[in-house]
Amino acid sequence: MLTTAVPASQTPAAIWQPQDQEAIRQCLALPATVPCLDAIGRAMADLLRQHPAGVLSARALLDAVALIDQQQAIQKRSHSGPIAGSVAAAGDAPLQKADVIAYDTALLREESETTYANPSSPAMGLLRQRRRYADQLLLLLPSLSGLVQFTAQAAGQLGATPMLRG
Repeated sequence: MLTTAVPASQTPAAIWQPQDQEAIRQCLALPATVPCLDAIGRAMADLLRQHPAGVLSARALLDAVALIDQQQAIQKRSHSGPIAGSVAAAGDAPLQKADVIAYDTALLREESETTYANPSSPAMGLLRQRRRYADQLLLLLPSLSGLVQFTAQAAGQLGATPMLRG
C-alpha cells in the first residue's frame, strides 16, 4: 500500500485509493510480482508529487477500465480443471513414493477462457477503448512504459513455447 504525505494544497480527492495500485496492475496487464508492484508504487508517488491533478485523471481512467472489464465479464466463459490425461484427471492417488512428484505435477490445473466476439461486435469496440485508456494511463505514469513493453515481449515469447509437455 502506498502511503505519502499529502500537502495542504491538495484536495482529499486528489490522492490515491488503496485499490488503485491493483487496478493499475490489472489495467496494464502487469504480473503481481514485487518488482512490478514496487514500480507501480513509485510511479504513483511520482505522479502525486509532480502533478496531483493527474491522480484524478488516472483514477477516472481506472474507473472506466473497471467498467469495461465488468461489462466484458458477462461475455466471457471460463473453464478450469485438471490437465487432460493426467493422473489427477483420472482421480488416482500415487501408489509409490516415486510417483508423488508426477502426481503433484499432475495437480496443476489447466485454465482456459473464451471470449465470443467478432471484430465488428460491441465487445471488440470495448476492448479497443480499454486499450486506449491503458495507453492514456501510461502517459500519466510514463515510468511504467518499459515494464509494460518487457512484460508484453516476455508473454509473446512464452506464448510461442509449449509450457507443459504431456
